[in-house]
Amino acid sequence: MTLKHPQFLEAASRIGHRLSRDAVWANGSCNWLGWSMEYLDNKWGPAYKVCDSNLYSGTAGISLFFAKLLKNSGDKLFKASLEGGINSTLEQAESINRTTSIGFYSGIPGIAHTLIEAGDALQQEEIINKGLGFLEELQGNIPQKVMIDVISGPAGTIPFLLGCAKRFKREKLTATAIAYGESLLKLAIPSDEGTSWDTMGDPTQKNLTGYSHGVAGMVCAMLELHKVTNDKRYLDTAIDALRYERSHFVREQGNWPDFRNIASNNSGKPTCNMAWCHGAPGIGMARLRTVELLKNDPKIMDEIKTAINTTAASLLHPPKDGIGNYSLCHGASGNADLLILAADQLKKPELKQRAEQIGLQGIQQIEMQNLPWPCGVPEGGETPNLLLGLAGIGYFYLRLYDSQTTPSILLLKG
Repeated sequence: MTLKHPQFLEAASRIGHRLSRDAVWANGSCNWLGWSMEYLDNKWGPAYKVCDSNLYSGTAGISLFFAKLLKNSGDKLFKASLEGGINSTLEQAESINRTTSIGFYSGIPGIAHTLIEAGDALQQEEIINKGLGFLEELQGNIPQKVMIDVISGPAGTIPFLLGCAKRFKREKLTATAIAYGESLLKLAIPSDEGTSWDTMGDPTQKNLTGYSHGVAGMVCAMLELHKVTNDKRYLDTAIDALRYERSHFVREQGNWPDFRNIASNNSGKPTCNMAWCHGAPGIGMARLRTVELLKNDPKIMDEIKTAINTTAASLLHPPKDGIGNYSLCHGASGNADLLILAADQLKKPELKQRAEQIGLQGIQQIEMQNLPWPCGVPEGGETPNLLLGLAGIGYFYLRLYDSQTTPSILLLKG
């Protein structure tokens, strides 16, 4: 039995109380104001705005945190905030285009996930069924040619659909996942280096490695489909996509390149990032699932060990100006989640202890000093959302407290 450290639940609860305090209420619904990245004037930049409805940066993600916090604490204040956040999410979801918003983190599937988890926490079957209904509305939608990755497209939604199909015995969801898989097969790009996908729509850029936007996430989706269908095309595509990602491994850094950075790098060579979205932490998470689904590839365990060692070293030796940020997407919380996942799956409690060090550091150096949490919006301040802000940091502390009742939101499984 895993020992639960109450200071981590207390840290998550304090974040929950702050989010409850800062909620803006109207007619039984609540929303939050905060920083996000928006595409304005032909470039990405920080904007302070009301949250939309999605899982990544909206009310669905904040509500998911409250659902897990409620299950762990039973605090009535968190129940009220969860109900208000769900009401706001449902109101905003009415205007979402069901044919294009198929990404788990950016669209309808992530909202459905929150509804299912909220219904479970509130013991309200009708909310769970509402979420399942949202998923069944996805049937027949064809993914776009570019928005196909884990964050924005079918690569992230496929494992979730397959998991829900099994859990709730909804075969329509399996059919939708297979249809999405067929689209990914058609969009796969073979080369001498291996199979990859154009997830960014930039013909001058090499196709990306990594979990959230690149090949590693696609491999997981292909292998999840192979597990359910036994269709060899998915297996062969996954194996060849692993070859692509491996062909670009940067051995001296123990990491994989982020090809988005070539244009801004005077050397003309890509640099390696250290995040769930790009680099060793996310690829390590993907490989933890890959090794469960592809048991005859001896290279995978070596890649997992490399990703863990590289990630752990970055956490224990942060930049001179501090830890950077604590967000799930590209900060310390997300990176440390690899260590929690690996500790549970590989039965290595010492990895969990390393993640706990990061959690304790945050409590001592940030929270106890009454400092704002460093979040993941460049040039922006503290923000409430899940992948970039406070809800995600709170979710990380719930993971440290009990990773069984609060499964990772960064690795999707069928």
